[in-house]
Amino acid sequence: MRVGCSSVRAAARQLYGEFDLVTEIKKGRLRCLGHVERISEETMVKRLYENTPEGSRSVRRPRLRWMDDPREELRRMGVTNWRIRAHRRDDWKMVVKEAKVLQGL
Repeated sequence: MRVGCSSVRAAARQLYGEFDLVTEIKKGRLRCLGHVERISEETMVKRLYENTPEGSRSVRRPRLRWMDDPREELRRMGVTNWRIRAHRRDDWKMVVKEAKVLQGL
């Protein structure tokens, strides 16, 4: 018996309720940002995260960087001092929860 996509989606919706993939991705991105902000300064990930590349960019429109999206989301949420809040895990968990609650983020 072949199961169609619509029946799979209906079964998933029945199990999990409404599931917004975009919100979950953005929430995961914020969670990852908090983790990277808290890790040790000596790790390669932290050095790459804080590094500013040398050289010049092309004349065209600058490419979006990974960091541009989370910063914009935090700005739209009205989160200030996000770097300090990321170091306090409980506070950062509340920020990530707020991101899930906000519609249109």
